[in-house]
Amino acid sequence: MDEHPLRGKLPSRRLAKEELARTHRSHLKKQDLSPDAPRPVKQPLLEQAYPASTRSIRDLEIVPLSDLRIEEHHRGKGIVVKVISPPYIGAGVISLVEDEHGNADKLAIYNHSDSSILSGVPEGCVVAVKEPYYKYNGSGDDYMICVDHPSDVILLRFSDPIIPEPLRLGPLLKSAEEWRTAGDKAFIERDFPTAVFCYTEALEVSDDVTFRSGILTKRAGTNLVLGRYDAAKADALASRTGAPSDWKAYFTAGRAAYGLCDYQTSRKYYESALELNPPATSNVKKEYARCLSRLSEESTGSYDFPSLLSSLSPTAVHLDVASFLSNAVVADSTLHGRGLFAARDIRAGELLYAEKATLMPNQYEPSRASAALYAMMVRQLYDNPSLAGPVLSLYGGDYPRSGVEGTLVDDVPVVDVFLVESIRTKNCFSAPLSTVENTRPPPPTTTPNTTSASNSNRMAKGLWPHASYMNHSCVPNSMRSFLGDLLISRATRDIRRGEELSQQYVPVKALVDVRQAQLLAGWGFTCGCALCAAESRGSADTLARRKEVLGRIEKVCGKNVPDKGRKTIIPDSVIRNVERLARLLEEMHETEVYEGLPRLALVYPVNWLIEAYKGRKAHVKVVRYALKLLREFGFRAPVDEGVEWEPREMYSGEGGRWSLMTIHVVLALRSAAEGYRALGRGDMAGKCEDAARFGYMMVTGFENDLAVLNV
Repeated sequence: MDEHPLRGKLPSRRLAKEELARTHRSHLKKQDLSPDAPRPVKQPLLEQAYPASTRSIRDLEIVPLSDLRIEEHHRGKGIVVKVISPPYIGAGVISLVEDEHGNADKLAIYNHSDSSILSGVPEGCVVAVKEPYYKYNGSGDDYMICVDHPSDVILLRFSDPIIPEPLRLGPLLKSAEEWRTAGDKAFIERDFPTAVFCYTEALEVSDDVTFRSGILTKRAGTNLVLGRYDAAKADALASRTGAPSDWKAYFTAGRAAYGLCDYQTSRKYYESALELNPPATSNVKKEYARCLSRLSEESTGSYDFPSLLSSLSPTAVHLDVASFLSNAVVADSTLHGRGLFAARDIRAGELLYAEKATLMPNQYEPSRASAALYAMMVRQLYDNPSLAGPVLSLYGGDYPRSGVEGTLVDDVPVVDVFLVESIRTKNCFSAPLSTVENTRPPPPTTTPNTTSASNSNRMAKGLWPHASYMNHSCVPNSMRSFLGDLLISRATRDIRRGEELSQQYVPVKALVDVRQAQLLAGWGFTCGCALCAAESRGSADTLARRKEVLGRIEKVCGKNVPDKGRKTIIPDSVIRNVERLARLLEEMHETEVYEGLPRLALVYPVNWLIEAYKGRKAHVKVVRYALKLLREFGFRAPVDEGVEWEPREMYSGEGGRWSLMTIHVVLALRSAAEGYRALGRGDMAGKCEDAARFGYMMVTGFENDLAVLNV
């Protein structure tokens, strides 16, 4: 980042309070406070990163606003200011603030959770900013205090001794009962953050055990509504008095633990509630039964996938399921850092794991999905510090860590937004609403060097920490699919206990240099899988000639697209030309390099030839090229279309040791079945259909009707 010419200097002129107020009022008149309007998100630029403060406000030197210097992070210093304006709410919250000396300035708070008052800080509140960043806004005398890390700003209680006398208002309400009433009113009005604030003030001014128990119960319930499960559980347990009415505390704690997907703890609290014979036994038993269902999924990996699919909708993407993870364990990897390894022998097609997203917003607009996930990560880490362990332990590139991230300082967890964004970019997955609905094959004009058949750009972004540990391979031994926020991973070939599991980070490109550039740009590494290692030994001149021939094939095939409706027949001359170019391309694949490995550059022309011969009802050629396509993906399939063989065996043993499983493999098997059937070979057609169904189960995560592919 270039050095700012004004950095470290005091502003030559600061706007007076009246000038700031006039401009702020004009912005307030324009702001849209529609509850349905999507709130913009300020995503951090990693090249402008700076660390979150890790020190308590009590350990910092409190300085006046007039001491703030341009484009400087004031390490070792802090400010205490009173908010003197209503908030302007956009990508952040901008308020006018004043210090004890009468100095005024703008304060912009970004990335704060909607569960906090600081997401729309009311006029009259007093806040402390730790190690403030004073930002120049690019024109005139426009400056502001910019708070990117949510833990860098603290809402102070009105009686906090750190507040200087000129900023003290005294308690707004005198008694704990008044604060309780104010909290109840805010709750009824669904202003839950204010309700939490009022209940907290009530607790601070009362030492009556019975009164405090009631307030803790109210605050626990409010935190539960806000999704602040850690706080809800702590409040609920703190509200216990030893009376039979403690069933409410255990019930709330159980619901909070359930919200954190900690089903073992949830069960324990529900059982404690039931032991007290609550009057609302049916409600507790209902939640207890739900918890037991999650525990069963967690231990067995048994899911009712069809029912889960039918429950999905654009407004219901977060499934009520548990994660099944016991087949795949985290350990040090010889490839990159840590990885996932098979905990037992696993057969092709078996479930490796099924993981419910720790974080996945219901946002399927590509332009918003990344920002929505980033915002959710920051806010959930702030709201539920227990998430820090599984999320912050993920790989974050070379972003430096203080080691304090996620720990409580000034009663709030330290959240570094730049670390969060770095983790997001290295670990998130793109997910369709349902892989079943996202596997319809693309038109033949799809870019020829991709093996993905996804034809939808309606993708959400999510974080699945367990899946994030799995390293990449261009010839992986697993395949992932999605049902809402559930990621399903299945073995695509037999895997031995202790073998490292691998997945594709992105759809694999046909040409090795394109693949490597993609991985280097996105994740900072080059792939050393069996295919890439072999291709790296190949000739650069041969690779260049493959690119040239593949470009010629693309040009010819792009002008002559096979019609799935079979209304247009591709001329013989065009087919012969593509076959000639395909043979030429095949000759450019060195036998010593590609023995037992996929030849991905040949996938596109062979797939085109299958469709072209279907149009001509040349069934022998359809079967021949369908089998060839399987071989180009690395599976063992016969060269002679006339022989008998067992298609299901290509997934097992050494039949697909370095194969690449994709939806195109399923389609090739279906094309072979179609050709066999037309040739009167019903037995082989049935075997290919069976292998296609088995492969489609790997692709979609569970058994589905092949008819949805409309081949």
